[in-house]
Amino acid sequence: MAWGKTTYQAPNEMRESLLDIIRDISPNEDNYFVSNLDKGAPALQTYHEWNIFHEDRVSSVTANTEGADTSYPDLQAESRAGNYTVIVDSPVKLSRTKASIAMVTKQDALAVEKERALRRLKNKMEFLLINGSLAAGATNSARGMAGIDAFITSNVTAYSSGQSFTEAILNDMAKTSWDNVGSSYVASTLVAPAVIKQRVATFGTNLTRNVRAEDKRLINEVRVFDTDLGVTVKILAHKDVRKAAGTVTALLINEDLHEMSFLVNTGEPHWEDRAKAGDYVAGVYITEFTHVAYNEKADVKRTGFSASL
Repeated sequence: MAWGKTTYQAPNEMRESLLDIIRDISPNEDNYFVSNLDKGAPALQTYHEWNIFHEDRVSSVTANTEGADTSYPDLQAESRAGNYTVIVDSPVKLSRTKASIAMVTKQDALAVEKERALRRLKNKMEFLLINGSLAAGATNSARGMAGIDAFITSNVTAYSSGQSFTEAILNDMAKTSWDNVGSSYVASTLVAPAVIKQRVATFGTNLTRNVRAEDKRLINEVRVFDTDLGVTVKILAHKDVRKAAGTVTALLINEDLHEMSFLVNTGEPHWEDRAKAGDYVAGVYITEFTHVAYNEKADVKRTGFSASL
């Protein structure tokens, strides 16, 4: 039966998700997590929860005697973690006159400002994924989500201000993760200010090297470090990780254990026109999302490093 045109007959004419577009904008280390973290299950409530199962490795074993009855120990129970969704927007407002006049580049002024707004939205999301802090919110107070830095609480070391980032420290960070989780969950991505990446570059050519980044949304080669335990750590310089003197921080994470979840139905990044109350055009890119961390015991935080080489 003929039916004009449906989505099944014209899939190439359909617009891709704005989330896919925002992932590909500015594909560099500065916005690494928005571009690369998986999208998790939708958040059904403003407080999004998930279960975590973590069982410590046995440190001793009691053998059974011949003919003994089976003894049943208490089994490890799952724990629950959660995070609040946060509303982030990037508004655009142009006078009707400004919106009507082409720019020097002959581009549409509103289209250009909307593209810039989308970049700003991505930057805001990235900053929160690193530095967000948890807040329940209230009638006149916004909710806040815990970012990667805030979620890491088990494996944290604060050095005296001015500590140099060394090969021994990076190996110790990798070992800390290795000691706490199974080998398939060991952290393998170091996210830190540029000065830390510069320090790693001095460790020696037999330990550090560059690899192609074609399997990720990155435009440059990525430096990696081979640890004593055989874990290859990817080194990313990130502008949003704490870098002020006395607070310079390095985060070693397993990015596969982190996701973004968007509020069901309306949370993914999208454009909304705003009502006009004057001689202008206005709208906003907006999203409501949260950060999911499945096992912070795999991640390691060290802080207090020197802000100079």
